[in-house]
Amino acid sequence: MSDDFDGDTEDNEIPDDMTDDVEERIQQEVDDRMGDIYEDSRPRSGGCLLILALPVLGLWLMG
Repeated sequence: MSDDFDGDTEDNEIPDDMTDDVEERIQQEVDDRMGDIYEDSRPRSGGCLLILALPVLGLWLMG
């Protein structure tokens, strides 16, 4: 350890511009991941239509 450490936090503070950059990167990563989650969880309308259309099509072909 260094002898010049006196426990004063003033010398160990992170500059504001670095803090802003880190916060911006974190927010961008969170937004990207949240977008991926929402995109994957959206219902797919084509699948719903197919599920609804198959019984109707079967009844029409049998009748």
